[in-house]
Amino acid sequence: MPAPKPQKQNYRNFFSRMAGKLANSKKPRWFIRGFIKMWKKKYKIDLSEYVVPNSGYKTFNSFFTRYLKPGTRPISDGLTSPVDGFIFDFGKITGDNKIYVKFKHYYVDDLICDEYEDMSSYAVLYLSPANYHRVHAAFDMEITDISYLPGTLRPVKPKVVYKKDRVYCRNERIVIHGKSEFGNFYMILVGALFVGKTKLSFDSGLQTNIKNGVASKRIYENSIHIKKGDEVGYFEMGSSVILLMKDERLGKINLPLNSPIKVGNPLA
Repeated sequence: MPAPKPQKQNYRNFFSRMAGKLANSKKPRWFIRGFIKMWKKKYKIDLSEYVVPNSGYKTFNSFFTRYLKPGTRPISDGLTSPVDGFIFDFGKITGDNKIYVKFKHYYVDDLICDEYEDMSSYAVLYLSPANYHRVHAAFDMEITDISYLPGTLRPVKPKVVYKKDRVYCRNERIVIHGKSEFGNFYMILVGALFVGKTKLSFDSGLQTNIKNGVASKRIYENSIHIKKGDEVGYFEMGSSVILLMKDERLGKINLPLNSPIKVGNPLA
């Protein structure tokens, strides 16, 4: 089936852009400090694992996209988690090109809006507002192309995904495609409400959540190589990562749904 066009942007995108601007504001200083303190308390965030500037975080976004201290996340052998978050769902990709997330089905070509390449298994990882929001390579990645797919920005928290159809296909997202020791893969970074930006660490030229954004695809003449455990990108607010793989092992994850997981933990 031909991939449908992403949904047009709307008021959610506008509010998300405004939230992104506020999150990058450095003034008033007292308000930023108070808001960060409130966020830490509400979500029970322990900063002992993170790099904290001597003068504190100057913006809410610098706090939200905080860096881990070196060595905080040991990288296990095999396929590992690319994020700190929760295992929202996983399984085998059906013969009619579907994945099922909380009993809602999604066509793979609808997710990637491109010519579909056979994949065998998938995993959906959800990042809550309390989590670390940088995304790392789950395996050695040879990235051949990326796509930016503009769309709306609904929340991706569990109760919304349960209730609404096609949330991941309607939301703005970045699709990373390439090769690995486990065969070809797609890594989909799904935007969400109030995500000011989704950024890639290896390509600063990609702009997301912009007014009148246009779908685009970038093919690398020389593939981008990222080692397992190295940073791929980050969200400026909470969201989800979807992994699609040629290999079947994501369908055999030996962990219960909603299990917490951290970067570098064995995934399958």
